[in-house]
Amino acid sequence: MKWIETRLVDYPTHTVSGRFGASVMFVAFDRWRKQWLWIQPGGIEERIAEPTHIFVDEQWACEHLLKTPRAKLDKSGNIRRKKHDQQLALEL
Repeated sequence: MKWIETRLVDYPTHTVSGRFGASVMFVAFDRWRKQWLWIQPGGIEERIAEPTHIFVDEQWACEHLLKTPRAKLDKSGNIRRKKHDQQLALEL
C-alpha cells in the first residue's frame, strides 16, 4: 500500500483513504456525478474537492497509472459542507 497523487491514476471504483494536507478520510469517486465524496459512518456522503493523494495497493496503482496525468487543479481543497435550508420567519 502506498500514497499516490490522485491526478496520476484513474479514478478508483471503490472506497479508499484520501489525504488533504494533514487530514485523512475515507473517500470515493462517483462516476455518475463526476464528483469526489467523503464517506462517513451511518451512510453519510458529502461532496468534496479532489483529494491530493489516495492510499491504494501498489499493484492497483501500476495497473491504473495514466499515460498523461491530469492537470493540477487550482482548488483550495476545503471540504464544502451542505447548506441546510433555513426556515424563513416573518414577524408582524
